[in-house]
Amino acid sequence: MITPPPIQPGATIAIISPASAPKPEKLQRGIDYLISKGFKVKEGKHLKGKNKYLTGRGPEQVEDIHWAFADDEVDLILCSRGGYGTPRFLDDLDYELIAQHPKFFAGYSDITALQCALGVETGLVTLSGVMAAVEMADENGIDPFTESTFWDLLMKPMTGQILKNPEDVPHTVLSPGAGEGQLVGGCLSLFNNLMATPYFPDVAGSIMVLEDIGENVQHIDRMLSQFKMAGFFNGDERINGLMIGQLIGAWEDGDEDDFTLDELVRDIIGPVDFPIVTNVAYGHGMRKMTLPLGAQVRLNGDEGSLTLL
Repeated sequence: MITPPPIQPGATIAIISPASAPKPEKLQRGIDYLISKGFKVKEGKHLKGKNKYLTGRGPEQVEDIHWAFADDEVDLILCSRGGYGTPRFLDDLDYELIAQHPKFFAGYSDITALQCALGVETGLVTLSGVMAAVEMADENGIDPFTESTFWDLLMKPMTGQILKNPEDVPHTVLSPGAGEGQLVGGCLSLFNNLMATPYFPDVAGSIMVLEDIGENVQHIDRMLSQFKMAGFFNGDERINGLMIGQLIGAWEDGDEDDFTLDELVRDIIGPVDFPIVTNVAYGHGMRKMTLPLGAQVRLNGDEGSLTLL
């Protein structure tokens, strides 16, 4: 896997919209934030485009992705927001061009599909977390914990960094122990939907991280069951560790008949000899870690910490 070198103060950041269109006022707040941090900002040609719930019809998003990677002045490609649509154009990307211009690429949610494809096709480590028209656009300012973990990954050498929840957010250990492997996953529904495509990563021996928003308990049940049947938990494709982050809306909008997450893990995954940690500060919440998908990591299940190797 390819990890780009740390970016420097005053670096150039390209903002693109591969999924849904950002709200103009939020996008501007995000741009203003980046400029206030001393960065230069370049806007993708189709950054503010709109086609129903998408930014464009596919060619527009592909054009902006190719432009951002090919521009050697750009040090970081930052997605404006997530939403919908990135799986539509994965077959149309020029992965050879992208591989020739490796650089940091950051986003999450629907961007997960694009990040998986970049990892599989080019070996690029990408950052899952923080987007220009979301966290950087918060009216109250970006959360300090969210901010520091994001910029630390970008501006300091990754090797040796230890990522874990803020002190006032306890993690939960459902299976103790430690494991090492390549970090894979992201938004659960997008990651699940990539199975049986060329863009799904090799999960055997990996550390898997999952989060989502707006998926009910029954959907989570179904997706974890599919992972079990694929052998991720006890078969030939067995992982070395599982981190479950924020599952926003699953239980808040549920009812009394819903299984708890602990019960789902117990019933579907069963007893395993690898660590399982839940309540990880990662996902769609405004206070969270940014995680480097594709990087080699060590998960300490007891401490709930992730060491970048």
